[in-house]
Amino acid sequence: MKILKTPLILLLIVSVMFLSSCVSVSQQKSALELTGQWLVDEHNQLLLDPQPSGLTFWQNRLIMISDASAADEQVKQLHFFDPATGKREFATPQYTIANEQATHCFTQYLHTKPDLEALVKDPYNPNGFITVTEDASVLGELTTECQRQFNETHSTTYPTVLVRLNWDGKNLKVTGTRAVQFPKLADVGNFPNDGIEGLAISNNTLYLSLEKNSQFRAQIFTTELDNNFWEQPGFVSVNLWDASLPNLHQFDRKPRPHPINGSDIVTYNGVNWLIAAARNDNQLWLIDIDNKLPTKIVKLRYLAPNRLPNMPFDPDCSEYAFMDNASLEGVAVNGEDVYLVNDPWKKNYWKNTQCSTTQPAYDKLMSGLLFKTDMKSLFRHALDIGTQ
Repeated sequence: MKILKTPLILLLIVSVMFLSSCVSVSQQKSALELTGQWLVDEHNQLLLDPQPSGLTFWQNRLIMISDASAADEQVKQLHFFDPATGKREFATPQYTIANEQATHCFTQYLHTKPDLEALVKDPYNPNGFITVTEDASVLGELTTECQRQFNETHSTTYPTVLVRLNWDGKNLKVTGTRAVQFPKLADVGNFPNDGIEGLAISNNTLYLSLEKNSQFRAQIFTTELDNNFWEQPGFVSVNLWDASLPNLHQFDRKPRPHPINGSDIVTYNGVNWLIAAARNDNQLWLIDIDNKLPTKIVKLRYLAPNRLPNMPFDPDCSEYAFMDNASLEGVAVNGEDVYLVNDPWKKNYWKNTQCSTTQPAYDKLMSGLLFKTDMKSLFRHALDIGTQ
């Protein structure tokens, strides 16, 4: 027995090492590399500081909306892009407020430079879209009566407001607003700049993705849409969706947020998936809305062109370079194609400069990029959170 003991132990060690190596190899998925193209205007010039905050697909075009940090010429309107080229075909005029909304509680804020985040097609209006307000802490004002009516937000002092837009081909109008009341037990917290950044619709269910709550965790809420949704007074109460979201906290380090900054829903292999852009982590999360399959994580790397449109190019530069930071904020789906747009992070965007010719895009113009992938590629690089 003593003679066999050592060989047996060695055999066991080798077997365990072999199995461990097999497991680690099976769990190693390379990051999906996405190559962007610069967003340009109707004259093929880089779009000035668009700060994309929402993206949706409609009538063979990508429609984008900008947040409050964008250049004045980009806000309060919809931008229509060719999805194949990233070229803006046209932008609507800035919206006006419909007469029936003129005396509503939130009209004052919508007349300023509101922080509009996320964009989704309104299923009950062929020419309608839905967006949502985020940080109204500086510009938003409520009358005494409006404060009384919309005090119990269970989140920020100024409520999160769903906004309905109508585009008739000539004019863009605000035709509806609904303040959001979160569940008290959701512990959303009072974080004006960490509110709802993703909207998605499946059938009549509207999914609202929150950047982070008071525990630095992303959350997703739901509510049901119907023909009378915009006619109801008072709050729309949303429900906390029991979704399986990745817990990326490292308990030996100071907590940092892992927000959701954009979303859409796609049907793939008979399953409805909510695609969430986790901008801080350079990831996409694929969440089965029926909660039957495990949530999947797709790691991303971004390549940007060093050649800028209508600008000189340094021949010593490579054609493309990996980005230091991209900051995804918009997700839009058409069939199995997935489009992503970034929201340049002004504090850090300059860090992407690796070629002198790209400095204007990263340091001055804050130019956005459009990325494209497909569901087959996402699933090829996806890893279940149970093995993350």
